[in-house]
Amino acid sequence: MTMQMPCLKNADTPRFKRWGLWLGACLLSQAQLGFAADLVTTDTAFEVLQKQAQQWAASHPSFQGKQVQVAPLDPRITVQNCQQTMQFEQPFSNQPALRVRCAQPAWQLFVNLNTGQAFAPVNRANAGAPVLHKVLVSKELLKRGTVITPAMFSVAEMPAAGMENQIISDIKIIKNMELVRDLTPNTPLRSYDVKNAVLVKRGQEVQVTAGEGQGFSITMRAEALQDGGWGEQIRLKNVESGRSLQGVITGPNAAKLR
Repeated sequence: MTMQMPCLKNADTPRFKRWGLWLGACLLSQAQLGFAADLVTTDTAFEVLQKQAQQWAASHPSFQGKQVQVAPLDPRITVQNCQQTMQFEQPFSNQPALRVRCAQPAWQLFVNLNTGQAFAPVNRANAGAPVLHKVLVSKELLKRGTVITPAMFSVAEMPAAGMENQIISDIKIIKNMELVRDLTPNTPLRSYDVKNAVLVKRGQEVQVTAGEGQGFSITMRAEALQDGGWGEQIRLKNVESGRSLQGVITGPNAAKLR
């Protein structure tokens, strides 16, 4: 069925002219509103992460008084929109690397903060010599997912221009960490190469202790209801009683009651 617009008779009368002017103004107003709506933009997930990281850094002793920016992420990493306020943590006290967690949907990643700091005056006598930094370098090829140990690395001195805030020089902080990408021999270890190792996996049996430091110690068997790394709190279920528990991971398939 074809719809036709009705023809207006006597359209030249003052009444119809006024009606036409009002209709034209109305349509123009709606078009302007639609155009304005098209100009409204929303922040990307990375921009939201950036703003929340800056708010967190403003109240953290390590970054107070400094202008911080989240360093660009690896192009292979996609930041998901977080439906809740993100949680930030600085796992390496001497590194500007942050662990970012989102509860809904559940995800976590590491980011680096670039801080606006004043640089020391250049020593003209040594201006031509490259600045050397102590770094940890891998002794052999290490595959993604490897739980790393200090024995896998040696300390070396080499130029680190452009990644001073990302290199890891303290061998103590790599405990209970795992690689997120392959690492070739003699490659410096950087903060975004690692993440907390998954020491307990969902469905595995976990040895849970309770009472340590209180004059007694009890060990029980529990089933992990979620994955977790060292120091993280996860949900557990007592194998014998079926009771739900909250435990903090202390090692591979080991936890203590919260």
